[in-house]
Amino acid sequence: MLPLFLVENLPNSGSLEIDGDEAKHAISALRIKEGELISVTDGRGARADALVIGVTRKTIAIEIKSYRFEENSLVKLTVVQALTKGDRARETIELLTEAGVNQIIPWSAQRCVGQWKDDALEKWRSWSKEATKQSRRSWIPEISNIHSTNDVVSELSNFNISLIFHESGERKLSQVLQDKSPSSLLMIIGPEGGISETELSAFKASGAIEVAMGQPVFRSAHAGAAALAAVQTGLRIW
Repeated sequence: MLPLFLVENLPNSGSLEIDGDEAKHAISALRIKEGELISVTDGRGARADALVIGVTRKTIAIEIKSYRFEENSLVKLTVVQALTKGDRARETIELLTEAGVNQIIPWSAQRCVGQWKDDALEKWRSWSKEATKQSRRSWIPEISNIHSTNDVVSELSNFNISLIFHESGERKLSQVLQDKSPSSLLMIIGPEGGISETELSAFKASGAIEVAMGQPVFRSAHAGAAALAAVQTGLRIW
């Protein structure tokens, strides 16, 4: 499988120069040489295989060999992710991106231990870009700014189905998704301390459905990826 690089704009033919961090990684870490084939994307669906035709200390020149546009998922999959603590934030974003999320909404839940700092949005977007390349995706997930519980409640009406993944959920995910063909679906993942009764009531009052994922209790950092896998299987995307 060809290594994937991100570019700001991707023409459907001709040549292109890659510079900045992408070129640095290609030259220093991957040791990309003239004559090799690589894959490039703009993170918005445009994708191409390209031939490296020149390498300098800071840039890589490529020639587009085959161009295509890859449509995004037919179902917009959004995860409302409660803030996780410490280095688990990066792990969370990487797992969600690799599992196929289209949008991530960071949520400052009542029992969150993690904090949303000034540089958090930039970090989340950077981690998502790196995971996009790792998973060879052509679409970078959208990362929203921090949401309060009230903000999340306001989002629910924008989705065909909204799910709360909670250990007290009595309905099976397979039952909720049976014979459903939504164009958008939102998943709410709580913090390590759990979703409070106040939050749970607010979400359910706005139409969200409480579901469980079997007996095991996941870490907050891992639950979203598991939910994405289960939902995509249930909707027969996978």
